[in-house]
Amino acid sequence: MINALDKKKRNLDLPNTNVEERINARTVSRGLAIGKIVCLHGRKRQFYRVEITDLQIERELERFRHAARLAVNQLKKIGAQKNDKIKRTKADIFSAHLLILEDELLRSKIENVIEEKKVNAEWAVKIVTEEYIAKYKTISDAHLRERYIDLEDVAERILTALGGEKSSIALEKNSIIVAKEVRPSTLIELIESQPQAIITENGGWTSHTFILAREMNLPALTGAKRILRQVENGDQAIVDGFNGQIILHPHKNTLADYKKAAEEFYQFQGGAMDAASGKLTTLDGSEIIIRANLDLPKGYAAARKLGAKGVGLYRSEFLFNQYKGFPGEPEQVEAYRRIAELVGTDGVRIRTFDLSVEQLADETEEREKNPALGLRAIRLGFSHPKEFRLQLRALLRAATIGNIHVVLPMVSDVLEIRQTKTILKREKDSLRRKKIECGAVRLGAMIEVPSAIFTIDEIVAEVDFLCLGTNDLVQYLLAVDRDNELVADWFRTLHPSVLRAVKTVLQAAEKKGVPVIVCGEMAGSPAYVPVLLGLGANEISMNANSIARVRKVISEIALEEARELVKILEDCRTADEVEYAAAKFYREKWSHLFPKDVFPPKRKYKI
Repeated sequence: MINALDKKKRNLDLPNTNVEERINARTVSRGLAIGKIVCLHGRKRQFYRVEITDLQIERELERFRHAARLAVNQLKKIGAQKNDKIKRTKADIFSAHLLILEDELLRSKIENVIEEKKVNAEWAVKIVTEEYIAKYKTISDAHLRERYIDLEDVAERILTALGGEKSSIALEKNSIIVAKEVRPSTLIELIESQPQAIITENGGWTSHTFILAREMNLPALTGAKRILRQVENGDQAIVDGFNGQIILHPHKNTLADYKKAAEEFYQFQGGAMDAASGKLTTLDGSEIIIRANLDLPKGYAAARKLGAKGVGLYRSEFLFNQYKGFPGEPEQVEAYRRIAELVGTDGVRIRTFDLSVEQLADETEEREKNPALGLRAIRLGFSHPKEFRLQLRALLRAATIGNIHVVLPMVSDVLEIRQTKTILKREKDSLRRKKIECGAVRLGAMIEVPSAIFTIDEIVAEVDFLCLGTNDLVQYLLAVDRDNELVADWFRTLHPSVLRAVKTVLQAAEKKGVPVIVCGEMAGSPAYVPVLLGLGANEISMNANSIARVRKVISEIALEEARELVKILEDCRTADEVEYAAAKFYREKWSHLFPKDVFPPKRKYKI
């Protein structure tokens, strides 16, 4: 471990006496990277320490002042609201926040840190507010001591406001991002800086951040406990995303060993890959269609080259992240047309904003205790009807090309589909009255919550297609937060209930002639694809970097074998039994495709 003396010497700029240290973590995106650590802080608005020049000081001061004014105006607007839902106690809280924001001493201290330490505004807010918070926590009076929470909220509001004022300073070359967790919006912002890797304390394989990392071929590790206490900005590190290891302060010999392997990885990233042409079929001639999951339109070129036939899931919420809030109608129309033109007749399935209430920068309600079960996805759309109608209208305008399909996330009731149909009809009629050109869209539903499984017959009667989101489906069926590493061992993709749910959906859709696209991580994993085929899936959608491996598996197995596998699995009673039976079958039938440890054993319950 890095001891306190090492840290102290480094802070005093004495010769580096750090010893090589290896930390085990969990791989969530494979690859290798060598670079320097950049520590991210913040919850809603993430940031890192940036040293600025004398010429940049005035700009940072103005960024802070503008953010402070914006935060004050937001709180005054809240205070002026005459709404029974805002109780007196809540109004008092916002008044207290306003007093903190208008404190000249607090503001001047933040500005002094910007000027004297020559750092970005975000870092100055962090330093000063943490100093205040530390003092609050030492107060003996319990009531006053708890006021530090108000200061934390105020700091978060300023940081969120700063997020709307983009800094011109980017990450340095070869940066490795280290954080408790990295928000998808933060990663989107940093893409242009070309970070080398991500290390986090929290997160899971199916979190949107790591889905995006895999799409970018960005090595990523998670579950690195207290990593922010062990590293500092500028520390050299190696991220081994194949063996799940972080190497801090590597020796020269270690660097030499990894540099060659890392160069090969980078070459593979940028190297041209042979185009996959023709139909993809199993050994016994059954055609399987592969589509692409996308966040950014530019990712489709690589997916198409690998054999993707259109986009199975386009996550429109990344537009929200890009525009720091709901994008306007012209911006949405342009973005949807761009991806529709790229995919051509193969079509694109665009999911309406799959956001949580906490992602709304100007949200005034209290934080949700359990966001996964809260106001999000289609529910948030109906609670923000103006923005929901705007998005549907933009999709109709972009659909003049004729290949745009709309997917509703987190559908739990047929009524949600019917209400959306009504809104679509009203918006289309309105556009025609205004003589604005629009097209027809096909409407689909994301199947990812238990209620949708139990009402699947009613749902397929209302839609043109289904998207089966296996990530959230497993989360909700098993009551396991997919981003919580503490319960990672309970996230069992091959749990008997999951297999039965997937089969129920596929059979109901087949009976009605409604196509189903399986678009979760289960579809992008070579190990799970044979199970999906055996259950009846024939359209699967995944991130581009999974396509080549999945194509290989599909082309080297027979559908008859996959169905035989599923029959065996359906007799199993526990997730352990399913995984054991699947691993045994793979060794006997497909040893050339899968290693023996394709389903490593999970942690055993202590009895």
